[in-house]
Amino acid sequence: MKKKLLDQRDVYLNRNSALPLYYQLKEHIKDAILKGEYKPNDRLPTEEELCKQFSISRPVVRQAYDELIKERLIERRKGSGTFVKKVTNKNSLFKEFISFSFERNIPDIEENSKIVKIEKIVDAKMNLRFQLPENSELLHIIRVTHELEYPISMIETYIPCQYFLNIENYILLSMNKTIIEVIENMYGIQLVKAFRKLNSMPISKERADFLHGEMDDLVFEIETKYQDIFGRIAILEYATYLTSKMVLSIEINRR
Repeated sequence: MKKKLLDQRDVYLNRNSALPLYYQLKEHIKDAILKGEYKPNDRLPTEEELCKQFSISRPVVRQAYDELIKERLIERRKGSGTFVKKVTNKNSLFKEFISFSFERNIPDIEENSKIVKIEKIVDAKMNLRFQLPENSELLHIIRVTHELEYPISMIETYIPCQYFLNIENYILLSMNKTIIEVIENMYGIQLVKAFRKLNSMPISKERADFLHGEMDDLVFEIETKYQDIFGRIAILEYATYLTSKMVLSIEINRR
């Protein structure tokens, strides 16, 4: 078990932002965990240490940690401190979702998906995930996949416009290719790493509209963060499935 402070070269809390300080801090710690900078069972900095490092109050740090506890990324151990939560073996059940070539392994997603929205937006919360300035422009794409004309999944993709100029044109001209293929073929930038997480949550109104769901439905959301050869987050993608329409099949072989 080890303890280290966040690298202040990569972590900046913007006091002029509309995003609360606790949320900014939470996202930075979460990003460090997902990148493997903090590993399972690593002890996180104390509240006092983070207060001193970033000149913030203890309630800010406590709320950030409380949010990460709710997301089951960290845990408090009485008398010992705050630690990155150990990943249990049950995550191996989702090995098919962890595959980097997730979309390529499910051709129906590409063959039956349809772009229903493509727009340029500015989203402060999403830019924080990309570690970009709040006013950065993002390309936002929504695709819906169908089976027998019935919507079964919704895929939201966010791409920094400053990394890939005019990418919306290339995507519209390459409808038979995945977004990853467009980036690698048209810009010569290889995506080398991906972080994937599976969440269960109540459906939002927008997702209910696209998936013909009800407001009391639950959805599975598969979040994927793709990293390029420069270490930048190049794509954030959220694939949403109605729990009532999703079946997870697992084959277990005994050796």
